[in-house]
Amino acid sequence: MIIDDLFPEKGKLVLTANGKEFIERLGVETARQVILAVLRGENIRTQTEPLTRRRVAIATGAMVYLFAKGWAEIDNFTENLSAFALEQMDNTPQSKKDTFWPAQWLIGLTGKSIQNVLRSNPELRQSYIQDFENAVEEAARRCEEDFGEISMSLGYVVDGELRQSVSALNWKDLTRLTTAIGATTLTIRGSEKSTYGKLFERLIMGSVLTILGFEHVENSQSPKIERVFWLSDSSDVRECDATIRLRPGKLARFDIGFIGKGNPEIMKDKLTRYANEVEQNGTANFSQTFIIVDKMPDTTKTIEAAKKSGSEIIQMSMQFWALELAKRLKARLGYSAEILSVPEDELSDYIEQKLQPVPILNFLNPTNTRIQVIREEAQPYLISEDEEDFEDE
Repeated sequence: MIIDDLFPEKGKLVLTANGKEFIERLGVETARQVILAVLRGENIRTQTEPLTRRRVAIATGAMVYLFAKGWAEIDNFTENLSAFALEQMDNTPQSKKDTFWPAQWLIGLTGKSIQNVLRSNPELRQSYIQDFENAVEEAARRCEEDFGEISMSLGYVVDGELRQSVSALNWKDLTRLTTAIGATTLTIRGSEKSTYGKLFERLIMGSVLTILGFEHVENSQSPKIERVFWLSDSSDVRECDATIRLRPGKLARFDIGFIGKGNPEIMKDKLTRYANEVEQNGTANFSQTFIIVDKMPDTTKTIEAAKKSGSEIIQMSMQFWALELAKRLKARLGYSAEILSVPEDELSDYIEQKLQPVPILNFLNPTNTRIQVIREEAQPYLISEDEEDFEDE
């Protein structure tokens, strides 16, 4: 497939890998710093935004390279671009993102627009193409009327040799390029909210429970039965993110989500999510529920709903929310974590010290923690704190 051949391999690696590979490429210590920042009350979005920008930069850069190579090597590349893209989409499962996504971007589509515009019906693609190309023609004509004619050349270098576009590029060519870049950016940014959320929820949940003195085990069937926790348990009606077992019959379940005060309906759903009785080894055990969110809504309804459901809500926006969680665990389960005896002015250093030996890679489930990430031997695209911020969408 022509598009697949043009899209660079390192661009494809941006689009798919599992969570463990991501952390290994990103660097365990970099991931640990993100976890530490969240444990100190910082916003997860602030921590992951540089990662998002990096993915956007690399994915759109790969798209520019595709166009540069296509214009240099293929006659009438712009005119045939839609046909090339359609051929690749027709012959690729939508789940194969490193092949399907570049093709859909070339005709201005994202995953959402495939659902909403094409209603996930492949038969509508051809009619969409005609409308899309008409829109491109109209946009190019308007650009020329508003901004005047434009002429430019784009090339790429192979073995020190510059290879440039066969002919000068005009507004139509550039409209196709910018449309593809726009679709790429929307797709990457649209996937980031769940991408990094799902990954770091496990890492943060596992880390905070380890810091509080619990040992990570694979599942509830572990031979170790006291002061242990396991992640993503679905033994009940609905899956929770973590479960601790203080001792047989003494359980607590946890749900973590980077939910802000602007999503009260999601928080309400979480408050009614779990039954208090959990079946363990054929015996019903009473379970406490702890819901960890970014920030609660500024209303009394959420607090009242929490009291009614018997749940505890912990806000990650609190500076040392791990301490607050420890206090709630003591009140509910009678468990006294070491952190409760740490002076407040030493908490930051204590958390950092306790986090350092935590084996965070063990918290990733390689079979279901699938995320779209960057895979690089080094970290040349990480954005440092002193670099200029990009404008958000």
